[in-house]
Amino acid sequence: MTAMTQTEADVLEKISVLLQKPEDRPPSDQIDVTFDPAKIIKDLEEFYELLKESDAMLKASVPYLKPPHYRPELPAHGEIEFGILPFWAKYPKEIPDYQDIPQVFLEFLKLVDGLGLIPQPTLTPKEYEHLKTAVLSYNAISPDGTSWGIGNFGQLDYRWLEAPINMLLVNYYYKKYPWPMADLNDPAKSPHVATIPEGGNTFVVAGDWGTGGDDAKAVRHAAVHLDPYYLFHLGDVYYTGTPQQSPRQTFLGPGYEMAHLVDFWPKTHRKPGRSFTMNSNHEMYTGARGLFEDALSSPIFAHQNGFTYGMLENEFWQVFYLDSAYYSPDFLKMYGALSEDQISFVKSKRKGNTDKKTIVMTHHTPFDVTGKFEQVKNKKSLLRDVARALDNNLPDYWYFGHIHDGIAYAPKKVVASKHGPKIPGTCHMRCTGHASMPYGAPWALAKLGSKPPFKKSDFIKDIEFFAQTPKPDCGLHVKNGFMTFTFTGANIEEAFYDSDGKRTWFRKSGPTT
Repeated sequence: MTAMTQTEADVLEKISVLLQKPEDRPPSDQIDVTFDPAKIIKDLEEFYELLKESDAMLKASVPYLKPPHYRPELPAHGEIEFGILPFWAKYPKEIPDYQDIPQVFLEFLKLVDGLGLIPQPTLTPKEYEHLKTAVLSYNAISPDGTSWGIGNFGQLDYRWLEAPINMLLVNYYYKKYPWPMADLNDPAKSPHVATIPEGGNTFVVAGDWGTGGDDAKAVRHAAVHLDPYYLFHLGDVYYTGTPQQSPRQTFLGPGYEMAHLVDFWPKTHRKPGRSFTMNSNHEMYTGARGLFEDALSSPIFAHQNGFTYGMLENEFWQVFYLDSAYYSPDFLKMYGALSEDQISFVKSKRKGNTDKKTIVMTHHTPFDVTGKFEQVKNKKSLLRDVARALDNNLPDYWYFGHIHDGIAYAPKKVVASKHGPKIPGTCHMRCTGHASMPYGAPWALAKLGSKPPFKKSDFIKDIEFFAQTPKPDCGLHVKNGFMTFTFTGANIEEAFYDSDGKRTWFRKSGPTT
């Protein structure tokens, strides 16, 4: 283990207080925080269930690691992020570069495991060896496309542990950045609302763009080469959207929001009103402080007036960008939800404008990667929140990130289910969360027994397209990319692009399709 920095030592001291067994905890008058131990256990029990689900998904993925990579059977659905943590907690010396890992990360695993809140792994040591072998040949790809790389931002990168650690600091020491309250009598203190100018009809939409790495830079170059009027980031700055270092609030990995978003932003799109950035789970791991304090206070995004939601419109269209992360109902903010004031905001803008088509942009997804399973947590559903904002209707188009893929779904109708009644309308859903993270083709979207590269006939029902251009000399890894949409009167043209600027999918739709 490497020697800890002062920041790491401060963080370890804080989380040690939170995660000690009750009998080992110092008297309350000797610690600098007041907290409910039962609340921490509840958060970590939720974390436990996520780890259990993720471990099962990882276990089921093992057969895909072996050439020719036939698509195996899977659990019905579930997350895979953090799926390696149960194995690492049991076998910490198997973590890549174990000798160089700062002590704070290993102690966190030890403390949580000591509370019995990390499940036993189902992944075996032999299967872990298969995983590492596949990693070296860039062939370790999860069902949703997640890459199990060892380097920066791969799923075997120990720095993902910054997420639960920083989240605990927010929940019990620092709190979230205060949610801004609109002054409806002052446009400068309200969510940004603007008319799309004539000639300003082209949007670039990129999600999960915040690595600052070479692939993110390639996407940046390709995107600005198209000369769009608007440039939207759907959120996720890695690892945890941290603000710059503050002596009052110490986080692991300070300065990500500035380095991987603000300083990274293309110079061609720094004019007021042209660029927008949104909230996400990774920004929320530090209470959205990096987003509000560093990004939204910069001249690039200052026209958002300190709000993470707003609207652009023209004669035929209304484009709503909404914050699905701030009021997320789960510990690690993997599920989306809207605040009541956002719902009221959308309703107010739709009043008298119901003839206009709607586009919604969020970070989170309304369904899982397959587009089949509604995302619901603790009785909260982003799908139902958005429909309620639109007077119980689906948006015409919905662009989201969160999943690191580029996917065009077939037109979606929502029938009655255990989660709620039928929702009128038809929605064209697009996932564009593939702007920077290492990833491969999302083989959960292919039929059982098929193998990459996947043909259109291999796609499961209701999938029109997914990005899967091979990345040269990188095994099963594929090129990153982004989306565009362009208004032509009441019509819309959409396209996916790879990071080299090649267009890989195009669709032109009329006002009633």
